[in-house]
Amino acid sequence: MAEGTRLVLVFHDEYERKIVFSFPYVKNNLSASTVKNLMNTIIANGDIFEDIPTTIVSAMIVSTTENVFDLSE
Repeated sequence: MAEGTRLVLVFHDEYERKIVFSFPYVKNNLSASTVKNLMNTIIANGDIFEDIPTTIVSAMIVSTTENVFDLSE
């Protein structure tokens, strides 16, 4: 697994099914208003997706770290 940070956006479609978008390599200092504006833009342009997002559910930044084991012994 690679070390890094990603932005995970969760929406519902018109049938209340969950839609998740994940964007790798984002900055840790994103503001809530920036993320909300992005999500509203995705909804406004949602007809480009097969499953159209209609409602904002949640957003989070997920950070991944690596711990390498020394297996030489």
